[in-house]
Amino acid sequence: MRLKDKVALITGSSRGLGRATAIAFAREGASVVVNYRSKQEDAHEVVKNITDNGGRAIAIGADVSIPAEINQMFESALAEFGRLDVLVNNAGIDRPKAFSELSVSDWDTTMKVNLYGPFLCSQAAAKIMLNQGSGKILNTCSVRSLHYAGRQGNIAYSASKAALLSFTKTLAKELAPTIKVNGVAPGPANTDISSVWDEQTRAKAIEESYLNRLIEPEDIASAFVFLASDESNAITGELLVVDGGYSLL
Repeated sequence: MRLKDKVALITGSSRGLGRATAIAFAREGASVVVNYRSKQEDAHEVVKNITDNGGRAIAIGADVSIPAEINQMFESALAEFGRLDVLVNNAGIDRPKAFSELSVSDWDTTMKVNLYGPFLCSQAAAKIMLNQGSGKILNTCSVRSLHYAGRQGNIAYSASKAALLSFTKTLAKELAPTIKVNGVAPGPANTDISSVWDEQTRAKAIEESYLNRLIEPEDIASAFVFLASDESNAITGELLVVDGGYSLL
């Protein structure tokens, strides 16, 4: 098992990419903290899936944009498992709007969840990991974080993910050599977000992938397993793009 005896906290892991990552981590031997904001029932379903298959997991509710809730989550995780080896900053929101219609509230909410959340969680995790002498922080970026791939009609999301990529690389310098920090950049994925796309949007995303399909949550989970494992111990400050060649266009 590639993550045997490791403890991982995955934000936004009650569904989608986070859910797949939590289940994959547990399958590889990790004890998992399943974080949710409002989908408590979904989070407990993920925990049940893990424990029914012989793994260890707990669900903890916390809004990643609220410092007090973040601090309580990490305290609870540490009390339950005694250590923290991997943090996956996965929680994020996507609220596409034309630039002319974007409000200050839309911008602030996107930045608080997609950027402020990883900052708060990474700061809390780093205190634990530095004290332990090891750890890994992994961020769910996006192909939209790449300098040429910002999406029209979704400028707040694109800007937040570009900032998260810069945060990832800079944090890797700040926390080296004790903590490795890396990112994963999914391309258009088969998640709840894409489930509401119209047929034209879905067809275009598939057409622009060199694999002729959307990225599955399990594809992203596999990338996170690699980066969380000892196999990636010489890697920090990097972005692993998992997009079926979408960003080659």
